[in-house]
Amino acid sequence: MIPIIITGPTATGKTELAIELAERLNAEIISADSMQIYRYMDIGTAKPSKEDRHRVKHYLIDIRDPNESFSAGEFVENSLRLIDEIHSKGKQVLIVGGTGFYIDALVNGLDQVGPVSEDIKRFFDDMCEELGSFYLYEWLNLVDEKWAKNISPSDCQRIKRGLSYYVDKGIPLSSRFHASEKRSLNFHVFVLFASKDFLKKRIEERAKKMLGNGLIEEVEKLLKLGFAYANPLKAIGYREVLDFLRGKISKKEELVHEIVKDTLAFTKRQITFFKSKFPEATWINIENQEPLTVILDAVSGHLS
Repeated sequence: MIPIIITGPTATGKTELAIELAERLNAEIISADSMQIYRYMDIGTAKPSKEDRHRVKHYLIDIRDPNESFSAGEFVENSLRLIDEIHSKGKQVLIVGGTGFYIDALVNGLDQVGPVSEDIKRFFDDMCEELGSFYLYEWLNLVDEKWAKNISPSDCQRIKRGLSYYVDKGIPLSSRFHASEKRSLNFHVFVLFASKDFLKKRIEERAKKMLGNGLIEEVEKLLKLGFAYANPLKAIGYREVLDFLRGKISKKEELVHEIVKDTLAFTKRQITFFKSKFPEATWINIENQEPLTVILDAVSGHLS
């Protein structure tokens, strides 16, 4: 059985599709979402509900605290092990999520880049703490535009990694990653997409729903647990709520606007990344195609 990957930008309905598809195919799901790995962060990460996780077995959800790290290499190592385990039970594998960096590492491979000087790493830790990720992101753009293009300006962890590697080795980190070296394991890759206007409407509905379901209270709980400076709280949705709680955003209408604006910009970067990394994927326009039918038709000859 060839593992099936379902990816695409935020708000394209990956989770709901995956649950239905998993039940049709007797499959289990490996999450490829770099935020859903964190405990206590349920609403803002749009985690599958407990009911959905009871219906279909999920992996790589709630496996780290927000102040702990989880690299693309660890994702690949865990995913390859889980693929074997799931297949050994006679079940199909679905890999579902919008973290393109994880999926690229799994499908195309990830080079071992070697260690970086601890002094340099500490320097950029201090810089990120003092100046913030957006300042460092501009610096990263100058020395390694390719690496910068594939990550979020709020992702201080990977920004620091790119800058540390460049300063230590004198070459861009992106030069160590080779998409041409494919893994021997094959995948069916499906990318969900839609027009900007369509996504904007869904993102706005999603943002309002998250706030209605208690996103502000979720962030307050994370602060009480001592995670105020954890990297995941710099992610879209969480950082805007932090600004709201700190008085930088005064009204909930403005909060929704900021979340929608930042999410839309992120979806644009996601689509650009998917196009560059998965040229052979099947793209599904959710506005005028039925993703479940398209995927079932495409994989029907490879299910046994």
